[in-house]
Amino acid sequence: MVKYGKFVALITVAVVAVAAFALVGCSQPAATTPAPTTTSTAAPAADLKLVTPGQLTAGSDTTFPPFESIVGGVAQGFDVDLLTAIAKEAGITKVVFSSEIFDSLIPTLKAGGKFDVIASGMTIKPERKLEIDFTDPYFDSNQSVAMKTGGTYTAPADLKGKKVGVQSGTTGASWAVENLKPAGATVIQFKDTASCFAALQAGNVDAVINDLPVTAEYVKDPSKGLIMAAQIPTGEQYGFGVSKDNPALLKALNDGLAKVRASGEYDTIYTKYFGTAPSK
Repeated sequence: MVKYGKFVALITVAVVAVAAFALVGCSQPAATTPAPTTTSTAAPAADLKLVTPGQLTAGSDTTFPPFESIVGGVAQGFDVDLLTAIAKEAGITKVVFSSEIFDSLIPTLKAGGKFDVIASGMTIKPERKLEIDFTDPYFDSNQSVAMKTGGTYTAPADLKGKKVGVQSGTTGASWAVENLKPAGATVIQFKDTASCFAALQAGNVDAVINDLPVTAEYVKDPSKGLIMAAQIPTGEQYGFGVSKDNPALLKALNDGLAKVRASGEYDTIYTKYFGTAPSK
């Protein structure tokens, strides 16, 4: 697994000064995947349509480090920090992540009532844009081939007769079906990325096709005995997904993303998780 809204009521300077002392947010963890609290001195975005007023609820496949994962019962990662910063700019004082299966995210968002936004390292694709709206891109990515240490990959023919693990519903799965299956590989779909890599370690698959930055995270521990055997240039961009029935939230998130980029906070968050500032 590549990868920019603010509706704030016009108020007087005096009211802003009072609100700066009055607004205090504290996160209440979701039953499965709570996210860190964020507080804001911005005016609450009372005109935004949210599942829980004053709270931005994000649906996410939280087995996708370093973008989102659950540590000690709390959601953390690049998407978590970035969405929290964007929400603060939009005057939303609390962000909560709810764990979902990746290929259920779009149908659940469209059905409504469970979460407001998809924050799950989701690639912006034309077919997905027919169903939901995406924010401006916030991250660039490519695909990759992971194998056990010593494995090599130069072309699809290298995986002829091999089993290849992919996460169902992802661009990696689509790429594998389009490029590896015709070359004679067997493509096996898993519900999440963690299951793909567990199968690779166990020897149940010979390779995994997955978003490059996530593969880099999974293979960086040498004790796992895994490597990134190849990078696959696909030129993907990630975006946060919003219901087509919620244009006000889309604008608020895009405005917030632009402000986070302009302030330099985006670069700070990026460096925290990827060790270097993003290329311009």
